[in-house]
Amino acid sequence: AILAPAVLATSRGSSPVASAAMWAAVHVLPRSALARVRPSPTRTLIFSGVDALATRTVARSCAAAPNPALTGAASQTDRACTEGEKSATRGVTAGTYWKLSKGKLTLWVSISALPGYMLALPACVEPITLAALATGTFLTSASAQTMNQMYELDRDGLMHRTMHRPLPSGVMTMEEARNFAVASGTVGLGILSLGCNPLTAAVSATTMATYAAMYTPMKVLSPYNTHVGAISGALPTLLGFTAALGTGLAGSPWALHAAWLFSMQVLWQMPHFYALAWIHRADYLRGGYKMFPLTDTTGLATAAMSKPYLVALCAMPVAASAAGLASWMLPVGAAVPSYLWWRALRRFEENPNIANCRRFFLGSLSYLLATLALFTCYAQVDREQEEDSASGKQIVPVEPAWRVSLVAQLSELCPHEKMRGDLFGLMRDGCPFDSGKGGAAA
Repeated sequence: AILAPAVLATSRGSSPVASAAMWAAVHVLPRSALARVRPSPTRTLIFSGVDALATRTVARSCAAAPNPALTGAASQTDRACTEGEKSATRGVTAGTYWKLSKGKLTLWVSISALPGYMLALPACVEPITLAALATGTFLTSASAQTMNQMYELDRDGLMHRTMHRPLPSGVMTMEEARNFAVASGTVGLGILSLGCNPLTAAVSATTMATYAAMYTPMKVLSPYNTHVGAISGALPTLLGFTAALGTGLAGSPWALHAAWLFSMQVLWQMPHFYALAWIHRADYLRGGYKMFPLTDTTGLATAAMSKPYLVALCAMPVAASAAGLASWMLPVGAAVPSYLWWRALRRFEENPNIANCRRFFLGSLSYLLATLALFTCYAQVDREQEEDSASGKQIVPVEPAWRVSLVAQLSELCPHEKMRGDLFGLMRDGCPFDSGKGGAAA
């Protein structure tokens, strides 16, 4: 009933006003009314045809006999529709800021800062310091990720996996993102400085600077950007150590442990991001990025580049135990995640496709989580240096108090200690928590 007069007027070559009436009838008709009409192929075809006819007629009529009132009304309608669409889509919520912060990645960054604190603190866990460490690390990482998306706005809009992020999709403005980056970065650094110590805030600021000012611009300049990003991504492992020891980290017995964790995470990030780049290589090429796996059409080169890093990562737990940084249970426990990740690499190498590469990528995440947990449980200080009390000085316990308490509660149930007893004490370091030495240290 609404469309019939306009269609009739247009078919008879009526004035632009009649054509505009037809266009308005098509586009202004409430969607709720259309929703109540029973859909059918015929009605859909008629509506689509009338819509196209009306659009062409309005354009032709306005070009032939421009009417200021008509064109002004049409422009006003277009602006109103555009503003209405924007207001409907620009709903900034907590989820929007989560996406802007790359929440999942930022959460992993926060987790990587915790093992150092759990190892190096000389006494019981301080809830305020631990909360400040986790919160400050999360906020500073969120700020760095936001600055990364601000810099890569145009390129994100070209890539399928990133075009729906808050900035390229138009859900959030650049000003809103800038305000969030400044606020989260400032608050995060303040929390780390006051809740932990200034050194922890300085390490976090260095992480932000290397990520946003070095790694991000380098992604379109050189494929070695992954190496720079690996260093930036491994710096958060030092935050826990500095939060517990401050400037005393360099001279503490935990300095080598901090170096081990940092090195492990640097090596881990190379195959992790190589796999991610190969999975989305078409998208990265579309965005103009430069990474080594992007020129690998078969996947064999990516597998070959990843293999040396996995070999080194498999050897690192053995090296840590040999150097006295951890119990020999560390390589025993790390054998399982290492084997699973290595098997995923072999499958990808034998049959390089997206599915196998994604399994290899996901295997890197489980490997990292398992390794961080195992090192937190099995890391130890060479106590032979601590037990020499000839100087008469009081020995300061370096074994984490929470582990000493855990040993006291679980030592009787520990299968390693039972096996050690069955072998008449031949297994000198049989248990990762070694209750005897732990008690001496305490």
